[in-house]
Amino acid sequence: MSNQTDYTKMVSFPMSGKTRTITAQIVSELMAIAPIDAIEAGVVKYFLYKNHIKNVQNLLIKSLTSSEAAKPIFDYLVENNLELDILDVEKLFELLIPEKDKQLNGAVYTPSYIVDYIISITVNRIGYVCDPACGSGAFLLRVLKKFKQIESDIPYTELLEKYVYGLDILDYAIRRAKIILSLFLLINGEDKPEINFNLVIANSLKANWKTFFPTISSGFDFIVSNPPYVRIQDLSTSNKTALANRWIAAGKGNFNIYFAFFELGFNFLNPSGKLGYITPNNYFTSLSGVSLRSYLSGKAAITKIVNFNHLKLFENAQTYTCLTFLEKSYKEDYFEYCYVDDKNLLKNLSGLKFSKYYFAWLNNKKWRLMPENDYRNIKKIETAGLPLGKICPIKVGIATLKDTVFFVEDLEGEYCKASASGKEYNVEKSITRKVVKISSVDNEEDIRMDKRRIIFPYEKIGGTYKLIPETKLKLQYPNAYEYLLASKTILAKRDKGKKSYPAWYALGRTQGMDFKGPRLYTRTFSHYPHFMLDTAEDNLFCNGYAVFIKKPQMKHVKAIQRILNSELMGYYVKRTSVEIEGDYQCYQKNFIENFSIPDLTEADWNYLDTESDSAKINERLLRIYSLHSLF
Repeated sequence: MSNQTDYTKMVSFPMSGKTRTITAQIVSELMAIAPIDAIEAGVVKYFLYKNHIKNVQNLLIKSLTSSEAAKPIFDYLVENNLELDILDVEKLFELLIPEKDKQLNGAVYTPSYIVDYIISITVNRIGYVCDPACGSGAFLLRVLKKFKQIESDIPYTELLEKYVYGLDILDYAIRRAKIILSLFLLINGEDKPEINFNLVIANSLKANWKTFFPTISSGFDFIVSNPPYVRIQDLSTSNKTALANRWIAAGKGNFNIYFAFFELGFNFLNPSGKLGYITPNNYFTSLSGVSLRSYLSGKAAITKIVNFNHLKLFENAQTYTCLTFLEKSYKEDYFEYCYVDDKNLLKNLSGLKFSKYYFAWLNNKKWRLMPENDYRNIKKIETAGLPLGKICPIKVGIATLKDTVFFVEDLEGEYCKASASGKEYNVEKSITRKVVKISSVDNEEDIRMDKRRIIFPYEKIGGTYKLIPETKLKLQYPNAYEYLLASKTILAKRDKGKKSYPAWYALGRTQGMDFKGPRLYTRTFSHYPHFMLDTAEDNLFCNGYAVFIKKPQMKHVKAIQRILNSELMGYYVKRTSVEIEGDYQCYQKNFIENFSIPDLTEADWNYLDTESDSAKINERLLRIYSLHSLF
């Protein structure tokens, strides 16, 4: 065949006979051979070959395997001796999703153990089930398996045609779901020429479900899904407006469309229905998630939440996730909560241990979910004295949005060193200020010895900093101006050129220019509390936060620093903030401002001022905060 000659020139395959498994590299190799529809056909043909399935009556599968376009892919798969069970087909199809659809429609591959767990918690009997963003049918396939476990005498085909429903906005996703479900029937000995699928190509958030599924008059028994994660910024203006107007849970701000899928799913449950989703966990704390939190807490229908924190479950996706389970007729005043931060626990989700979290504890400004014992500890920590944010102003510093241009090195004398386009410049020190890049220093000595300075093209007029006019800048600071001019093209690319600045040489963010006084710096993300003292009056700072110490607190600044650097603060932030990969906790203002500083006795202040043994400090603080233990 001419196709055979073409593709063997393009791809060399290993001839060792070793079995290969589905990877992104395999999919890239397939796409180098043939278009996607041919890949689908070839994969189906190979699947039947590997499973010794012949004389197929299913018309969809017959049309694919009879396609001449399937042969190059089939031959390649035979040569590579590719492993290909039904889950491999599912993964391969997901890897074929174009990047633009991953961004615009939030299509990602859900790990099979997550799908299995959601089904195990949600589906407890045979009933009407729907995935409103079904993709290639991963959830629907597992539902069929679960139904068969519950009632082994009913054929898969009957279960599929009567009880299993799905929608997806992508036509090829529905086609692939039909293919995978058909293959599943075939390997289980069921072959029917035409299957009456309840799968619809539609935008679930706009669809008239009663038109598509008229027989489901009172709602579904189960809704399970990995709904799409698409930010409002990636939607058209008309879509943003339509979603905001239709769905209460979406809210009016920078929502993500998975917010609306919660409301949609809950609406289409019957009175005893259950829902299970995997979504990002940022809806617990993000400003944009307020409407969703209000919606869910108002319904009081949450039965379980599994929070995976900083663990990443999706391949090649920077998403931190959780599982949320709802029940339409739920009557309890609490839900079960589990915090998972150990990858080993992912191997046995059925063994997760839950604790109670009461709906009355939810504050829709920000959900701080934790086990009951931790909740009571956190309450003690926050009520032992005055909040840190009331005692000490907590500020975020400046931002250049191009540090490599604005940061220069202090030299002896009246100049600083800078370079642009391979040329060295002596920038006038008088237009620079000392700056502390918090993420780049480890201790007070680093702060003192750091020679980093920032070009500061501002002057104080009437008590307010104003940008120096370009003509004046050029005249008074010719070296700095020449250097900045050489970097003008780079500066123009800040914010991808979308943001307008008062002048091309302006800093990216001007807040923090006039903050004065001693302060304790903290990085935005850290493994543990790491507050560093800077006693300078007017250093600029960036890449972190500063807790400013007022005059009355200065005599006990070491005690305050030791409290903030204690095991107690580490525990508090780990339980109340967000985490990212690597077990880094967030020390932003909104996560530390409610940590309280007790009204200590003079003896306690003096002890904390002078004691340097961290174990003894932690032991003393436990008593001060009336805590027995933390972990």
